[in-house]
Amino acid sequence: MSDKLRWVIPVPLIIFLAASWIFVRTENEVRVQVGRAEKQWRAENYREAVTLYESVYQNYPKSQYADDVLWEVGTMYYVNFYDVDRALISFHKLVTQYPDSPLAAESYLKLAQIHEAELGGLPKAIACWNQLLSLDISRETLRQARFNIGNAHFKLNQFEKALGEFQVLMNDGQAGEVTDQARARAGTIMQIQTRYEKSVEYFTEVLEETNCSDCRRTARLGLIESYEFLGQLPKAIEVAQTIPTSEFPVQTKDDLLKRLVEKARYYDPGGQ
Repeated sequence: MSDKLRWVIPVPLIIFLAASWIFVRTENEVRVQVGRAEKQWRAENYREAVTLYESVYQNYPKSQYADDVLWEVGTMYYVNFYDVDRALISFHKLVTQYPDSPLAAESYLKLAQIHEAELGGLPKAIACWNQLLSLDISRETLRQARFNIGNAHFKLNQFEKALGEFQVLMNDGQAGEVTDQARARAGTIMQIQTRYEKSVEYFTEVLEETNCSDCRRTARLGLIESYEFLGQLPKAIEVAQTIPTSEFPVQTKDDLLKRLVEKARYYDPGGQ
């Protein structure tokens, strides 16, 4: 083997070692700067902390810490400065530039929360939740996101789209509060569509199966209203009588019963 060949063979190894050394040195520098930012955050010097975090992303966008610092920046702008525009920018950079990050799912949730709660942008919130559904997330997170999508369509009066999402949740074989909420919402949609008998089915199922107090309250009120529309006032009264004081004050319950009884006597004087 020639002397020249002996020198050529180690070159790839030399390049690899040099690159590894540069990578380790860079990551150490990043780690130090992240540590400084965390120290400022713990001292509640949020402006200094966010500046340090932003410089890490700007100077080392390929670092293993880049997605973490974008998360911290977005969270601080949202929580500590209530600057939703800059928070949106940071979370959006995270999901688009680091789609495989473990923080991508949480970032989509934050984006959806900001669009829904802060900006009233339900269509954009729906888009974020739909992106979340394509990620590797827990069943609980997936089901909650699907309910949120259905609920946003409900608020937009897009009842068929909402019902489609709720039907998926009701038919996937999973019990729990999200299923009960979906069933209660479906009952309300049936009322809006004047399908009162179907709404009674949904609300009855909620009362039979749920431990969710809000769901039970919604279902009870929904049943009373549907029975009224169906002219079945004795059944409406029967449901009203079962309302526990934990759901309604005694006076509210008494007023409701009084109204229902008087209405029943008016339409059927001999029946009440």
